[in-house]
Amino acid sequence: MKLTKVLIAASLFSSLSSAPLWAADFSADNYLTGDLLGWRSQLHDSGFDFNLGYTFETGGNLSGGDDHAYSYVDQTALGMVFDLDKLIGLPHASFHFSLVNRGGQAQDINDKAGLGDQMQSLEVYGRGRVTRISQFYYQEDFLQNMLEMKLGRMSFGDEFGSFQCEFAYLGLCGSQSGNFNSLYNWPISQWAGTLKYEFVKDWYAKVGLYQHNPGWLENGQGWNFGNPSGTDGITLPVEFGWTPTIGGMPGTYKIGYWWDTAGGEDIYHSGKNHSRKSGFYFLADQQVMTFGGDSSRGLNVYLYETVNDKDINNVDRSLAAGVTFKGPLACRPKDKWGIGAVYLHFSDRLADLDRMTANTPIQTDQFVFASYYKVQVTNYIAIRPEIQYLNHPGGTGHNANAWVATLKGDIQF
Repeated sequence: MKLTKVLIAASLFSSLSSAPLWAADFSADNYLTGDLLGWRSQLHDSGFDFNLGYTFETGGNLSGGDDHAYSYVDQTALGMVFDLDKLIGLPHASFHFSLVNRGGQAQDINDKAGLGDQMQSLEVYGRGRVTRISQFYYQEDFLQNMLEMKLGRMSFGDEFGSFQCEFAYLGLCGSQSGNFNSLYNWPISQWAGTLKYEFVKDWYAKVGLYQHNPGWLENGQGWNFGNPSGTDGITLPVEFGWTPTIGGMPGTYKIGYWWDTAGGEDIYHSGKNHSRKSGFYFLADQQVMTFGGDSSRGLNVYLYETVNDKDINNVDRSLAAGVTFKGPLACRPKDKWGIGAVYLHFSDRLADLDRMTANTPIQTDQFVFASYYKVQVTNYIAIRPEIQYLNHPGGTGHNANAWVATLKGDIQF
């Protein structure tokens, strides 16, 4: 009877175009639709959790670029988690399934306004206005939950170098290695397997094996449960992490390296292909201050560095840094205020190519500064006005500096 109820509910919500934002700590108060006359709690107790979320991002350039432009993009996400212990008596096991639909206008602000920026002011834009399978994997924990295994369809950025995504600006949102390499972040998924082992309290090592297949980028592959043609290699990432609590304040530290056999075309030598490429990242995010001893309110500082293959990637180094104020006002304990900066260094090999090409501006580096204020309207609705300043967009003084204003919002149904 329990399984029948779960399957009926799964069929109902699968008909919506969407993907995952599932919380381990269940509370019906975190959703606009609440407990759905008791159904949500009953399904949770039976071993089935679902979440339907909607994110929108909109904005325009206040100065800079070729034209003043406005854009609107959105994402609808449906996530499901099946607790296989409750459902069929398989201990420490679960199954995760997510669908994501991206919509809105066909161009981002940066393209419509001709800003020349290397990244995007609206991070949710891209990967086609289509519904995709973004998660489809089995998870099981062993050795008293010290060893975690995942097998199935996953994105690289969900598992390696993962980071918060409060900003609308892409360079300050989520895993960064995938923004410069053919390591596919959300909502693209590919066949993969990962192992994570907590070898000492608060210390872990994680390894993965990912299929590398550009075919997953095609819009027509969105609902493919199988495998498109075009697999051209594998990606092997490894990550070491430390998640300490220092003076009652939590922190996260990650260092990772990845290597793949797909390679890529040389920037400078047209027609020359490299059979492999690799990259490195380091992430530190630490709370350094609390308000009144309450760790849910306080000040976090973070630093995120990536290093990419200089012969293949236009951007060979990036650095993001900033601060986050959680609950900056006593009367608004769930609000956040974030300030961040991004530095992009363009490969010297690209600059060499620019010098060889007539009337081509030489690309060197780019800086972006951004700040948002998150208003947590309710447990399930949040909005974030944001201002962005783009200095040297595209790494060249040929493009005028620009100001961009955005608004990002989330609703959890």
